[in-house]
Amino acid sequence: MSTKILKDIDLLHPKVKELALKLLEECKKDGLNIGISETYRTAQRQDYLYTQGRTRPGNIITYARGSSMSSYHQWGLAFDVYNNVVGDAYNINVLNKVGAIGEKLGLEWGGNWTSFKDRSHFQYTFGLSIEDLNSGKKPPSYATDDPFYEDSIKKLVDKGIISSPDFWLNLSTVHTQNTQSLILKTARYFNPMIHSHESAVNELVKIGIMSSPKVWLDSSLFSVNNIKSLIKKTAPML
Repeated sequence: MSTKILKDIDLLHPKVKELALKLLEECKKDGLNIGISETYRTAQRQDYLYTQGRTRPGNIITYARGSSMSSYHQWGLAFDVYNNVVGDAYNINVLNKVGAIGEKLGLEWGGNWTSFKDRSHFQYTFGLSIEDLNSGKKPPSYATDDPFYEDSIKKLVDKGIISSPDFWLNLSTVHTQNTQSLILKTARYFNPMIHSHESAVNELVKIGIMSSPKVWLDSSLFSVNNIKSLIKKTAPML
């Protein structure tokens, strides 16, 4: 599972997600039909890509090793796009136009790299190098237009799903056990017969609260952003 392509923009840092959505919006205005082909990557996925052109057939497509956390995809700070036209996904002329739009929004575009051009790639690094990130430096917290998060937590408290609102209001890092407990309690609110994490995820997919079950079945893919999104999606359903 961990080598599969992930396209969920909720796995991106909130600022990067905002810019990705803005890029799609501006491309649409210009008559460009663009989609997101990949967002977050696990170390296993990045190492798998690294082997292409080395120990696997094909051309080299990356110089970043997953095991050393050397891709911005692994930090939720990068995403890839494609031209959403059958048989023409990586049209250079189209991607050049997308690149120009992305740069105007403040994104770094891989098409401008001199050593290895990657026209489908965009990133927003907050000025942090891979070395910075690996040394423990983090992107700044970023407040999105999120007027419903606090109210959503209050509603989950009222329904007995959340018992420690301060923990979730100040959520800044992923706590796997607490997140899995939140998922289980949420699923049991709708179906008291739920007794496992996998069945809880399946229940929330069926209800429509979750749309990417593979993210929630693999705890290594949990992010603060998608946990908050889960809370906001749950509240209106209660």
